[in-house]
Amino acid sequence: MTDIINLSIKEKVYQDKKTKLSILNDFKLEVHAGEKIAIVGESGVGKSSLLNIIGLLDMDYIGEYALWNTPTGKVRGKEMARWRNEKIGFVLQESALINSLTIEDNIKLPLLYAESTKKKLRLEDYEKVVDEIGIRSILKKKPLECSGGQRSRAVFARGIIMKPEIILSDEPTASLDVENRERIVNLLFHMNKEFNTTIITVTHDLEVANRHDRVIRLERR
Repeated sequence: MTDIINLSIKEKVYQDKKTKLSILNDFKLEVHAGEKIAIVGESGVGKSSLLNIIGLLDMDYIGEYALWNTPTGKVRGKEMARWRNEKIGFVLQESALINSLTIEDNIKLPLLYAESTKKKLRLEDYEKVVDEIGIRSILKKKPLECSGGQRSRAVFARGIIMKPEIILSDEPTASLDVENRERIVNLLFHMNKEFNTTIITVTHDLEVANRHDRVIRLERR
């Protein structure tokens, strides 16, 4: 199997005027293409920080990171932006939605930066995703007019619309009832099976975690 993520973090530091917090000390992660990885652990151990590092949103750490066999320190400008838009899908907390845009426009946001040929194909996928996760009725609403569960599903739709090679999912089922939790998990795993999409999920839900190929527990040191 091919490694697409090879990450070695010596230390990640958060510091303000009063405190200094060191997390992810001597942490190593190798992920094969098509794996489903769950990350668990108590609050504050660095789960979301790890997703941000993997997703190239946070470069401020001590360590080395190769993504698709390319050292990320050598990736610059437009190429890194293209990776984040087309090759990495982010399913973050519901606050990631833009409140001034409709749910439809929020979901279609990655398409604004896509090549024209990919944009046409992804618009067809958009219709399927909207129906599969049951949010067609809220497409013209704005995020603040929707429930927490509806916003979570909209964030999920935006994260997968480009059919990325890697999906990074931060508590994707936290505000969902059982039925919608199953919709989200089943669609994630369908993408994994159908397109060999690599799934990395941060979750407190051990039942969801145990359905992944591997469970990685982060702990304080």
